[in-house]
Amino acid sequence: MAIIGCATYRYRFPIRALAWHIRHGDSVAVSGYRVTVPSHWFVEQSASDDAQLWNTRTGESAWFHSFPKRPNFTLALWTELVQKQMYDPVLRRLNDSENPIVGKRELDVAGERFVCFEKDYEKKGIHLPSVDCKSAGPLDVMFFGGIRAEPRRDYSEFYSLMASVQKPSR
Repeated sequence: MAIIGCATYRYRFPIRALAWHIRHGDSVAVSGYRVTVPSHWFVEQSASDDAQLWNTRTGESAWFHSFPKRPNFTLALWTELVQKQMYDPVLRRLNDSENPIVGKRELDVAGERFVCFEKDYEKKGIHLPSVDCKSAGPLDVMFFGGIRAEPRRDYSEFYSLMASVQKPSR
């Protein structure tokens, strides 16, 4: 019995992913968008405008969330603010001194423009990589790369998730 318990515990996340896919298929809906969920990922969804995807192989996660933006919000303004934090010593000290931007990508996802900033929080030799993506529309995405000893520079699986996002025609 203990062997079965250990095996179940060891494989609990892959089992959870398999069960999720059997129940829900290969995608999740978030506020009118459809995100493809790879077979080794599963989803926790508490509301129709929010879904947390978990990678059972690496422990990484991606949070897809949707909410209305302020009427004066623009990607250009947000991009300028984030980049200003990187170069302004006062803002950097107040906000992101240990979480520098290490990359920036602009994407076309589901017919909408996204700007993504790759960051690498570091403290005492431990790296916590993340990617923060915003769109002019309601959908935003955060990726959390887990704890690593080395900086992370490969976000290909995350950007593959982003490329899978579709906005079904109504």
